[in-house]
Amino acid sequence: MAYWETLKAEYRERTPTSKSLHDETSKHIPCGVASTSRQFDPYPFYIDHSDGAYLEDVDGNRYLDYDMDNGAGLCGHTHPKITAELHDQLDEGTLYTMPHELLAEAATELKKRWSALEKVRFTNSGTEATMHAIRMARAYTGRDKLLKIEGTYHGVHDYVMVSGTPPEGKVGHARRPMKVADGHGIPDKTVDTVEVAPFNDLEATEDIMRDNINEIGALIVEPIMLNKSVTPPQRDYLKGLKDLCDEYGIVLIFDEVKTGVKVAPGGAAEYYGVQPDMVTMAKSIGGETSVGAFGGSHAIMDQISTGYAWHYGTYNGNPFVLRALVTALRDVLTDDAYRHVNKLGDRLKTGYEDVLEDAGITGQVRNVNSQGMIQFTDANITNYREFMDHIDDDFHRLFWFGMVNQDIVPHPYGARQQWTISVQHTEEHVDETIEAFKNIAPKLADEQASQS
Repeated sequence: MAYWETLKAEYRERTPTSKSLHDETSKHIPCGVASTSRQFDPYPFYIDHSDGAYLEDVDGNRYLDYDMDNGAGLCGHTHPKITAELHDQLDEGTLYTMPHELLAEAATELKKRWSALEKVRFTNSGTEATMHAIRMARAYTGRDKLLKIEGTYHGVHDYVMVSGTPPEGKVGHARRPMKVADGHGIPDKTVDTVEVAPFNDLEATEDIMRDNINEIGALIVEPIMLNKSVTPPQRDYLKGLKDLCDEYGIVLIFDEVKTGVKVAPGGAAEYYGVQPDMVTMAKSIGGETSVGAFGGSHAIMDQISTGYAWHYGTYNGNPFVLRALVTALRDVLTDDAYRHVNKLGDRLKTGYEDVLEDAGITGQVRNVNSQGMIQFTDANITNYREFMDHIDDDFHRLFWFGMVNQDIVPHPYGARQQWTISVQHTEEHVDETIEAFKNIAPKLADEQASQS
């Protein structure tokens, strides 16, 4: 692609210090990044600081940011209310390893948003939240197997690293997906304890439950697949999952790490009107600090109290992150804040759609309030396989770099991601973004036409 070579050359010219830092960092850290998803060709740009709706890199490029910390930044960067509280907490201590009053305050704020949460425990990440929730569900049901959805991501502990990104040729039948470990180092015996179902297919899911009757203890699902762009549930799918889980005695876990407090104050459970048995949370609940949580009914969570199932962690519920959480949920993510980000989400969606139509680019925009994504296809994507069949990563890369070279990060790198609009974005920011898209639309249209 000639356009790709042009974009890459422009990117290199803009980011020479990032290149030097990446070369040096890669000598010490695999890929030169702290999470492998942050590595991309030719190299990632390195950040000097952030504020409001912006990132500034080490070369002085100032980017309007819709990556927002891979969706953790609904409050935006360095929100003044949160920053002030964290400065105060620094003087009072960041780690006690003893209980403190913020524990109850933080749990109360989460319980206001999810009626499924009768009790809550805190963790340090989404990975920890899903890991502990699955253990609690298995302990409660006395069953070893986990049922997960093909193409979903729930962190990087072994049990969920199954069929997150199975390669073509190893996916198996659409109604009975093969179980494929996501990378090496995951024991075959672990993979054997996981079953995999297609998203948005209740009939296939029930068949798997029936074939594994009294063996599956938990079903974990992203209520909106936000690790495959924006792939929403079809009508009655989530309610159908809850009904099936009730029938087969399976604990239903909504992984709301990416949807929680973002698509609605009470996450996808509120947005779709379905309350699961357990909820896992992280990212935007913490106002840009490292916090996660999981919770559910008294019966499930009190297994911790009795010692029937264990949950430990030195940094769990530390006062620094819980002060940020309480401030974010109580003082920043208000009803007015949600009206603001939802309005901007509609404005950005409409603007992108208008440019696609005017430029003759095949594509559509999927969004749920503050979360959205351009899909350069006219196919109605409802599951992992349709995503893989219709989304061209290389073409989407042209869009991403075309925007980045105009000082706009439209979303985290990769077609599997989505934008997050923060409370600190404005209508002017959205309009600026649409103008940047107009600038590259003719090139994208030409590239798309040359591939057809």
